Formats: sequence, structure tokens, C-alpha cells
Amino acid sequence: FTNRPDKYRHNRRFVEVDIKYQPIEVPQQYRHKAVTDYSSASIRELIRRYATHYGVEEDLVYAVIKVESNFNVGAVSRKGACGLMQLMPGTAAEMGVTSIFDPAQNIAGGTQYLAKMLELFKGDTRLALAAYNAGPGAVKQHNGIPPYAETQAYVRNVLAQTRRFKTGGARTITGELSHLSYHAPSPARPTAAQPQRYVVHFKSGLTQPADRVTNQDSYYYIEYGRRVYPVRKDLVARIESPT
Repeated sequence: FTNRPDKYRHNRRFVEVDIKYQPIEVPQQYRHKAVTDYSSASIRELIRRYATHYGVEEDLVYAVIKVESNFNVGAVSRKGACGLMQLMPGTAAEMGVTSIFDPAQNIAGGTQYLAKMLELFKGDTRLALAAYNAGPGAVKQHNGIPPYAETQAYVRNVLAQTRRFKTGGARTITGELSHLSYHAPSPARPTAAQPQRYVVHFKSGLTQPADRVTNQDSYYYIEYGRRVYPVRKDLVARIESPT
């Protein structure tokens, strides 16, 4: 990342990646819509709209949603990624997302992120998908798909689903959208074995767990799992330290 702290500057584990996001734009008819009120027709229209806007193949967006959340609007991963396209709260905040589970905002943010990865890796879909899963820094560091079993399987699965949507056309899309659901995760019960983590609270109301947070210049650098990414300080309300 650009403007990273000196502690990362000479560390081979971290690679500078320059990504500039644009604020998402949501059509008027979706701005006050309840998260659970989206129909399959609405999701289809939104995917078409944002795929066209960001220059991404519709079949690829459908495939990412299928693998990321299986069309569950309320999906949350163990790493804190949320919604249909599994946006991370920090990335969502950078794009101006205020309701991360809202399908319009989530699809807009996820499709923009996918487009940025395709741009960064010069249209190489395999590398872009690896970056979507593991982060662009990991792809740069390994000069290709990282040697992570999860990421390698992810790339294979999304490419297979892309072919499936492309071959099946409208019939496959209609079949998948008929399973559109909203299953909010059950609150996890803390246990003594769970590590203590930071919690970054964004002004938008979103939160992001972190293993470590570094304060440097106008950014907080959030470390979580294998990923490190910067978040502008003006987007952060407060940071809750481990107790």
C-alpha cells in the first residue's frame, strides 16, 4: 500500500499497492429500501447496472456472489466480510458504503473492488480473483496466485461458476436468484480460547475486527489474518483495544 508505515517498508511480507476507490452511487429507488425487501428482479437489475458501470462481465459478478455468499444477503465470514459480495468493512467505508448488507450498496462496492483488481492485474481474471480473496498484496508478493489452499480453490470455483452462468444463461440466473435469502448470523459466544482483537468502529456505523492497528500519518493500518490494508483516519470513529 502507498504511505505505509516504516515498519512495513522493508518487510518482504508486504507489497505496496495503490488503489483509489470512487464513492458508490445508488439509484434513488434503492436508497431507502429495507435490506430484506429486495426481489430477485432487483438483484438482477443491480448486477446488470454495476457490471456495466464498472466494465465487469455480469457472469463473473454472479459467480463471485455464488461462491462468496450463495446469494445470502446476510452472510458474514469468519474474517468479518459481509453481504452478497463479502465486502470487508474497511474497504466498504473507503467507498462510502453506509449499510454493508444493503444489496445495492454491497453489489456496487463489490463490483467496483472486482473491477479495481482486474485493472490492477491488467485484465487477468485468475489473478484478480486471487486478489479479491487474499488481497492484492499477497498476489504481488507471490507474483501470482498465492500458495494458499483456500485462495487456489476459490479461483477454481469462481471460474467454474462463471462458465456455468455463461453456458446456462438466463435459466441458470433465474434458478440461483430464486434462492435469494437473508440469514443473519447467530452471535458468536466468546470463549477463553478465542484471541483478543481490536475492533475498528467506523463513522458509518460499520465495524472491523483487527489483530493489530498501526497509527501512521493520515491512515490506520489494519492487520487481520494475512491481510494489511490502510483506512483513512477521517473514516474512523474510534478503535477499541483488546481487554
